[in-house]
Amino acid sequence: MPDRPRILVATGPVDATADLVIDELNRRRVRLARVDTGAFPDSVTLSARVGADGWTGEIASGSRAVRLEGLRAVYWRRPSAYPAEVAAPGPPRAFASREARAGMGGVLYSLPHVTWMNHPHAIIACTKPTQLAAFVRAGLAVPDTWIGNVPERHGAFCAEGPTVSKTLGPITYDGPDGYRVLYASRVPPEHYGDPRARATANLLQREVAEKVAEYRVAVVGERLFISELHACGPYLDIRAVNADNVVYKSGTLPDVVQEAIRTVTRGFGLLFAAWDLLRDEEGTVWALELNPAGQWAFTPDSDEICNAIADHLEEAAHA
Repeated sequence: MPDRPRILVATGPVDATADLVIDELNRRRVRLARVDTGAFPDSVTLSARVGADGWTGEIASGSRAVRLEGLRAVYWRRPSAYPAEVAAPGPPRAFASREARAGMGGVLYSLPHVTWMNHPHAIIACTKPTQLAAFVRAGLAVPDTWIGNVPERHGAFCAEGPTVSKTLGPITYDGPDGYRVLYASRVPPEHYGDPRARATANLLQREVAEKVAEYRVAVVGERLFISELHACGPYLDIRAVNADNVVYKSGTLPDVVQEAIRTVTRGFGLLFAAWDLLRDEEGTVWALELNPAGQWAFTPDSDEICNAIADHLEEAAHA
C-alpha cells in the first residue's frame, strides 16, 4: 500500500515535540497519519476484523486514516486518556472508557511487523521503582531512596539527612484546588513522619548536595544526545526554574555512564528515552529518572534528535 500512511503518530491535539518529527517526515515525503488514539470513540473511529493474516481494518479521525495491515511504525507520544464523553456520565462513561482502551489498545498493540517508539507496554513497565533498580544493576549511582506509607519509617528516613519528596507518577495534578505541577520539594522537619503519609505510596530521596551540573540525555536507538544544564542561582528542581535562567549546552558523560544508559534503555525495550542525571562537586554522576516520552525540543541537539527519530520511523515505514 505505497499510497497509504505506514506511520501512525499517536498523540494529543497539542504536542510541539511531535510536530517537529511530523514536519521532518513531511519534508522527506514519508506518509503518516496523526491520530489521537485516546480520543476513541469520541472523535476517532476503529473498524477492525481478525482473520488468517491478523487484524485488518482502519483507524480514522476526520480526513486522517491508517490501514492496520499497512502499518509499519508507531510514534507513541501522549495520546488522550479515553474520556469517552459520548457516553452518559457516571458508570456508563467509565465502562465505555474501559472498553475503548481495551479495544483500541488491544488491536494496536497486537499488530505484527510494527516498530514502536515506544510500545505502551514498555512505557507502563518503566515505573520509577523499576527504573531505580535497573540503574543500580547497571552500576549507576542512585541517591538513597525510600518508598512506603509507614509514617514512622518516613520520619526515620527524613531524620537521616536532607530529604526530597517526589512523585512516583506524572508531576501534574488536577485537584479541587485547580491544576498544579508537583515539582520535587524538600521535606521540612515539621513534616517528618507526617500521619498523612499513610494515605499512599511516598517517594523520598536523599538530596544530592552541591550539584554542579544537570544532564538531559536523549537516547534514540544506540545514539546518545547529551545536554548539560546550569541554572543561574540556587534551585532544587531545575524544571521549576524559569527557562531564561537556565543555560543549555552540549555536554559529555563518562563512557561507563553512557554504556549504562544504553543498557538500561535497551533492557526496558525502549527505542527512545529522555534521562535526567546530575553531577556533584566530587564528580559523581547520579541517575535520577528516565522518561519514555520525555521532551527534548529545548536541547541544543534538538535538530539531530528529531532527525534520528525520523530516521528510525522512515526506515521502518520502508521495510
